[in-house]
Amino acid sequence: MKKRKAKTIKIKKIVFVVFGIYSFCAGFLFSLVYTLNKTLPSVTLLESYIPSKITRLYDRNGKVLHEFYEQRRIPIPLEDIPKPLIDATILAEDRKFYRHWGIDLSGITRAMLANILHLRVTQGGSTITQQLARNLFLTQERSVLRKIKETLLAINIEHSYSKSDILELYLNQIYYGNGAYGVESAAELYFGKSATELSIAECALLAGLPRGPILYNPIIHPMSAIRRRAFVLNLMANEGIISKEEAARVKNAPLGVIRSPIPQGIGLYFVEEVKKWVTERFGPDLLYRGGASIYTTLDIDLQQAAEKSVKEGLNRLDITYRFRDTLEPLQSAIVAIEPKTGAILSMVGGRDFSKSMFNRAMDARRQPGSAFKPFTWIAALESGYTPASIVLDDSITVNIPGAGIYSPSNFDNQFLGPVTLRKGLALSRNLVAIRLIMRIGPEKVIGYARRLGITSPLEPVLSLALGCSSVTLIDMVSAFATLANYGVRTIPFMIQKIVDEKGKLLYEHQEFSEQIISCETAYLITSLMQSVLDEGTGVNARVLGFTIPSAGKTGTTDNCTDAWFIGFTPSLACGVWVGYDQMKKIYKNATGSVFALPIWTDFMIKATRDTLIEAFEAPQGIVTKKICETSGKLATPFCESVREEVFINGTEPATVCDIHSSVKKK
Repeated sequence: MKKRKAKTIKIKKIVFVVFGIYSFCAGFLFSLVYTLNKTLPSVTLLESYIPSKITRLYDRNGKVLHEFYEQRRIPIPLEDIPKPLIDATILAEDRKFYRHWGIDLSGITRAMLANILHLRVTQGGSTITQQLARNLFLTQERSVLRKIKETLLAINIEHSYSKSDILELYLNQIYYGNGAYGVESAAELYFGKSATELSIAECALLAGLPRGPILYNPIIHPMSAIRRRAFVLNLMANEGIISKEEAARVKNAPLGVIRSPIPQGIGLYFVEEVKKWVTERFGPDLLYRGGASIYTTLDIDLQQAAEKSVKEGLNRLDITYRFRDTLEPLQSAIVAIEPKTGAILSMVGGRDFSKSMFNRAMDARRQPGSAFKPFTWIAALESGYTPASIVLDDSITVNIPGAGIYSPSNFDNQFLGPVTLRKGLALSRNLVAIRLIMRIGPEKVIGYARRLGITSPLEPVLSLALGCSSVTLIDMVSAFATLANYGVRTIPFMIQKIVDEKGKLLYEHQEFSEQIISCETAYLITSLMQSVLDEGTGVNARVLGFTIPSAGKTGTTDNCTDAWFIGFTPSLACGVWVGYDQMKKIYKNATGSVFALPIWTDFMIKATRDTLIEAFEAPQGIVTKKICETSGKLATPFCESVREEVFINGTEPATVCDIHSSVKKK
């Protein structure tokens, strides 16, 4: 009797202890849940949830150039999502979705057993609602505390929203790999189409991705993706969503995945400039969360041609001059502008954006050498000189107060004697340039350079005529574009307009143009610069196959640190610079005609291949006369070198050549 009583007391104690432990645990769990629930975000935030959206850059023809986003996401209503994709997603992720209240107890139990068996977290057992709660409100950390929070949030979401609302949020939120969030973004990324256009096979592929977006990545792991798609197709067939025959047929279909509808790495220097411009004016949110459409001036086809020309040109120079043996890579930059508008059509700021983001087309100030000479010639033409004016190409020594003796020379150390302005520019005679600037004054040359668009500091010295002051490539191309546009200056620009996600216009480029030199002067200097390509230092362009009417100027610095060529047709102005980032010699006698001109030529051949051939039409007020190239006066039947020269009406020579005025002596 005593033993039975003692045993009863012992059992009561055990029951009391167990009940106490249970009560403590229950109380602790209740307290924990209550406390956690109070700290959790309100699920009503889903009503005002605005996901970050993609901001897209378009080229001038409406092609997608680049995308900015925190998460690549394009929201889409549930009714626009194909039902097979919805059904397949539910089968693959949460078969009891319509039957549970936020959590699946059997799924959690199964996951716990699997985790215990593997001694690590291998399964989560999360429902679609739990996944949504985790993605919207929590981190991806794997812990018991996070799981409790996830469960509580899922229950709250189920209590507050319909299954359709939850599905729509989930399908627009879940990650599908390769930066794509949501079904619309994934459909566009992998198949280049909207989710509304997806086939059964494509629906099955996407439905299988959320479970392992890296493991089943169809681009990186196509075989794993095929097996995962087959698994989903079997689920669909077993549930009668599709027939078993269709499932068997679709299993053998190619994945049909495209690499990407968005160009990868095209125009990165240009994109970076757009990024800086937009961020300064609208802030980073517009780019990374705003879903805006930014319509740029870039032409993707011309940009690809420019990048290819720079790459191939530098590789050719590396091989020819063994530059690959040097530690510092030779660099190049190229800019192309539409003269009539100022629109930047292509831009390459360096050899490799991934290795150097410094934009040499926009930000590098380098000496332009003889590429600067047209400004001196323009000042001369506007001061009464004509293309037939004679200037002496001979040695000169100038005593400059405070600076000493200045004795410039020609690149070839030769003298041609008296030459016309045309010949002096075509053959890039330094001593002709110095004599001109001595007569008209450096200040006047600076004035014209400023009016044409040069913004860099310019020194009022004689050597300015030879390009001693550093300038940017974009300024030089813009100035030459003004000449192509008959003296009408436009401002280079990159963005045509910006529209927000609702179609509201946020920004639109305002056209600007100003006649800054007469159209007659612009035509004369253009005609002179045509001789650079047709018979002067730029003739290599013709040798390489660029034959359409064009004008330009080579540029080479004294110590061969910079090589330039800037040229234009009536509808396209383009400039190329080649050199090292450090101011060091490229190579002995590294001229613009050898180092920069071939890159320019290659690009221009590609850029003008399918365009109409245009000529530089003479404006009213231009007359032509046959002149003697020796005297610069009207030609006689006895002159040895005669050419048809252009003049502004009233400036043509009035006297005949007095050197060849009779039968030449034997």
